[in-house]
Amino acid sequence: MIAGTGYRVDLARRPELSSIAGDVLLWRDRYTPPADQADDDLGSHPYLGFAHELQEKRPGTAPYLRNIHIYNPGGFVSFGLPIGDVPSIRRDVPAVVSGISRELFFADLDKHEARLTSNNVGPDFAPEAYSAAVWSEAAE
Repeated sequence: MIAGTGYRVDLARRPELSSIAGDVLLWRDRYTPPADQADDDLGSHPYLGFAHELQEKRPGTAPYLRNIHIYNPGGFVSFGLPIGDVPSIRRDVPAVVSGISRELFFADLDKHEARLTSNNVGPDFAPEAYSAAVWSEAAE
């Protein structure tokens, strides 16, 4: 977990993020506004994915960035709404949880597939786990 305060977005100024700052896709990398609408502050915000995850500036060079999710005002430009305040909990937390869950599932996909297709897997619930709760005439 990385917690930040304030509203200035400059990943390079944060010691814990400075080494990856050059790998992060920013809004200015994706969108060039008309000259009369240019705003350096807005351009410095990260260009986030659906689950509020950082994205790579150069695809394939920093896949670990998808494991860093921004749930704070730094996500404002990507979603056009305030992020990290009470009203955003209902809207944005499910997206973050869904994205993290998906990544965890696919990280272990081979294990899930092996378990589902293996003939050597025992029952999920052995009879000892529930037999005492099953009614039988013999127990009376």
